[in-house]
Amino acid sequence: MYESAPWLTDLKQLEKEIEKQIKRLNERIKKAPEGSLRISRKWNKNQYYHRHDSSNGPGIYITHQNKSFAARLAQKDYDARLLDALKSQKKIIDQFLKDFDPDAAQQVFTHLTAARQALVTPEFLSDEEYIEQWMNEPYERLGFKKDEPEFYTAKGERVRSKSEILIADALLRNNIPYRLEFPVFDGKIIIGAPDFKCLNVRLRKDYYWEHLGKLGDEDYTNRNVKKLEQYARADDFDETRLILTFETDKHPLNTKVIEAKIRRFLI
Repeated sequence: MYESAPWLTDLKQLEKEIEKQIKRLNERIKKAPEGSLRISRKWNKNQYYHRHDSSNGPGIYITHQNKSFAARLAQKDYDARLLDALKSQKKIIDQFLKDFDPDAAQQVFTHLTAARQALVTPEFLSDEEYIEQWMNEPYERLGFKKDEPEFYTAKGERVRSKSEILIADALLRNNIPYRLEFPVFDGKIIIGAPDFKCLNVRLRKDYYWEHLGKLGDEDYTNRNVKKLEQYARADDFDETRLILTFETDKHPLNTKVIEAKIRRFLI
């Protein structure tokens, strides 16, 4: 359950960012001048001194013309303190990730006897249970006109184009749960039905996939631009979870693009 939780993913990402910062600071400190900075207040002005080591006494006076050198020493001191703080944070995160068992809560129910499981309502759903619940959410799909051509996916689902077959079959190959033309709402108003609603099981996040297959057709393009604008204005719609693919008559949909989108957003 928790292994796929967004906050745990964010924590692991934070750890990576801290590691990058630590590396940058170490490199910067290596290039910094030797010694440290001492600042003294005299005649209502700051005076800067370069101390090579603790036995250097008050240090060597840094002239105003060489203030940039004082700044480099101050930066070095700041970088060293920041480095210590980041190392401390990383140590805490490392220890948490080492000790934290993402499956512990889920296993409480799993370890019950069958007789007890039959009497208990579990707090957490397994991936399989979550997928089943997600797939069974009721909705009414858009219909087809009598003269529309018939295209069918490997699962036997009717779609509207050969490109949608490519996308649907790629989702199936990669074990990505999906629904066809699941409606998008702004409040209680339906503002569209993207070609696919997909589930990233690991993150338990929904993504919508819109394929724009006739960008050479001006009327089609204008209609879809208007639809995308409606998505952007909708309070209930997250644009960061919208997957887009495109094609024209002279530039058909590339299957490598489909696979790249799946790897980026849905696995």
